[in-house]
Amino acid sequence: MDQWLKTGAIKKLDQVGENIHLTSTSQDLAKDLLQHTENAQSSVLQKGKKRKYTDEYVKYGFSYVGDFDYPKPKCIVCGEILSNSCMKPSLLLRHLETKHADYKNKECDFFKRLARNNENTSILTSYIKPANKDNQNAIEASYRIAKCGKNHTIAENLIFPCIKDTVQCMFGEENVKKINSIPLSNNTISRRIQDMSEDIELTVIDRIKNSNIFAIQVDESTDVTNFAVLLVIARYLNNNEVEENVLLCHLLSERTTGEDIFNAIDFYLKKMSINWSNCCGLCTDGGKSMSGIYSGLQGRVMKIVPNINWSHCCIHRQSLASKNLPGELKLVLDEAVKLVNFIKARSTNSRIFKALCEEMMSPHSSLLFHTEVRWLSRGKVLARLFELRHEVQIFFEDHSFQLSPKLHDCNWLQALAYLSDIFLQINNLNLALQKNSITIFSVSDKIKSMVKKIDFWRVCIENDQPEVFETLHNFLSENKLVMSREMKKNIIEHLERLKLSFKKYFSKPEKENNWISNPFNKEFFQEATSLSIVEKENLIELSCDTTLKNEFKRKQFINFWVDIRNEYKRLSDKAIEFLLPFISTELVERAFSSYIFIKNKYRNKLNAAPDLRLYLASFEPDIKKLCNLKQGQGSH
Repeated sequence: MDQWLKTGAIKKLDQVGENIHLTSTSQDLAKDLLQHTENAQSSVLQKGKKRKYTDEYVKYGFSYVGDFDYPKPKCIVCGEILSNSCMKPSLLLRHLETKHADYKNKECDFFKRLARNNENTSILTSYIKPANKDNQNAIEASYRIAKCGKNHTIAENLIFPCIKDTVQCMFGEENVKKINSIPLSNNTISRRIQDMSEDIELTVIDRIKNSNIFAIQVDESTDVTNFAVLLVIARYLNNNEVEENVLLCHLLSERTTGEDIFNAIDFYLKKMSINWSNCCGLCTDGGKSMSGIYSGLQGRVMKIVPNINWSHCCIHRQSLASKNLPGELKLVLDEAVKLVNFIKARSTNSRIFKALCEEMMSPHSSLLFHTEVRWLSRGKVLARLFELRHEVQIFFEDHSFQLSPKLHDCNWLQALAYLSDIFLQINNLNLALQKNSITIFSVSDKIKSMVKKIDFWRVCIENDQPEVFETLHNFLSENKLVMSREMKKNIIEHLERLKLSFKKYFSKPEKENNWISNPFNKEFFQEATSLSIVEKENLIELSCDTTLKNEFKRKQFINFWVDIRNEYKRLSDKAIEFLLPFISTELVERAFSSYIFIKNKYRNKLNAAPDLRLYLASFEPDIKKLCNLKQGQGSH
């Protein structure tokens, strides 16, 4: 025991205790004694463990870390840190021979050079690690900027300078460095758009395959560079919800025949492993290349899918039905368009007419151009011309034009007022057919209502009751005129033609599918001749379910039938197959408008397909996944 206390630590403690006793109060004695005891014991224990590092240990592949007075050996090869007690040549040599046998015969210079390389690498890594996170965030930012549908250079030329100035003003110069790391060059944004477009495309393909049923609408048009653009939009089911997205945007290099259109769609579907047999509906316009039953797209698709439901766009049919005008009314329409073009086609006339309208405090300051391909153009042009007829009369007092006397002809103005009213009604019908939720049943109801209105208008005109046409009635009342016999004849003839045209382009729907529009109606149950015995029993069971009856009132047709798919599968499948096909090509027409917005005369060399798919997608691309596939690096 005496030998163990040979260090003399206890004697020192006694001396310290005596000093404390002389200078301290009795209350502080215990605390000071305990503290000095712990310090003395730690110094004793530490004194027994200390081992120094020498430069000779480099030949064993070791340097040191920590304080020089109490170092710990660190392996230069693997970076492992040992305890101070291992600072012995035998233990260091054993570590080298057991874990790094290939290096046991290396010289000291080798290990010194390796140590210097490791030191430089650790310094570089300390800067790279925090930068990687910022660069990954910068990549995500560049993906989100690329979604705007604008020019690919807008991020670099407009967005980035604005963000940089804002960050500098609000947060200081330090945060501007992070903004500078966002890659925003023209080629980078193009790649981002391509990546997101491909991600959306693959997602749409997967959802179509999982849906097992889909419908398409097809149309083609020309862009600013006279290339023929083929657009295909698909409708399918995704998680019991109806979803619509761009399926194909393809440039037709030469002709746009039915064969060319079919080959482009067929090649794409085969490439993506989509079965034609799952396509239940095809909607196109009435062009021969689309609707031809032999060489058109319709005929070629029906050879592969005989039971596919082809439909002629209801908006195109409505537009065709409204074009049939009697000779005198057609002449009034043409003359009205010429009057408008005389003012609108010359910039000087347009400025003078605008100043005239402003001086007379008119509700409008300009006329509208008539464009045949625009569905609502005809009604708007005629209504605006009749509304500004007094201004136009004054304008032509100083500008000679051969048709200017028409504005003082009461019969001509009566015809113009009637055309303004009737085309306003046709425009209202056209807008009603452009709704996204429209079905074949709602189209049938609206056409049926329009035909009955035409009959009612004809009877009113025969009975000298022009009140049904507001503009015509107000004109006759203001000028204290009576509708001429010739005018009445022209209006009645036009209404009869209009009725026949609507019946020609819109045939009566088959009653056997009316049970889909209302499965709780007993009359529709009797008309459901296409249903089997089992399906009729299921329909009876469905019609007696009060809960489903309440849900049917709150939901759209197709959503209702999709929701009960598990309970009434056979009925639901038939209803979905009937309701899923498109009734109009409205989505394709809108997509072409977006295509023109993206690929304009200033971007005429752009491949707009990826931009269009991204711009019209109904869901977001997986940006996080795309960012993980990219290596973070600063902008340069």
